[in-house]
Amino acid sequence: MSKPDRPANARRREFIQLLNSTDQYWMDVLGDKLFHDLNYYDLFTQMWLRLDGTTRDTFYKSELHQLMPNISQRTAIKYIQIAIDHGLLIEHMDPEDLRSRQITMSAGLKKKIELFLDYSISVFEVFPLPVSRRHNS
Repeated sequence: MSKPDRPANARRREFIQLLNSTDQYWMDVLGDKLFHDLNYYDLFTQMWLRLDGTTRDTFYKSELHQLMPNISQRTAIKYIQIAIDHGLLIEHMDPEDLRSRQITMSAGLKKKIELFLDYSISVFEVFPLPVSRRHNS
């Protein structure tokens, strides 16, 4: 049996610590353990990715479940409603179809997601790939 590669294992441990750090920051920045769930991570980051500063700031409530691919539509709707109830998402009537609801991210949620992304970038910038692996990719 071969001995584990100590430098590789040290690097793996450091990586896990960085992941744990960003995970903790996600909880800290959102301010509620309720949102410490990968489904909220999927929802909020996918919404943020789709923002374009114009018409794409608004989503139909019925389409948001697609941004949470690991749970059922019914469960996604419950998650979305919880985010609305906590003020992270804002629900509006669709002026063109009163049966339809539109959802936007609150300004506070946008800021929190951006803080999280900036923090995560800074954490992982201190963990570059080893030179030998960067050139082999």
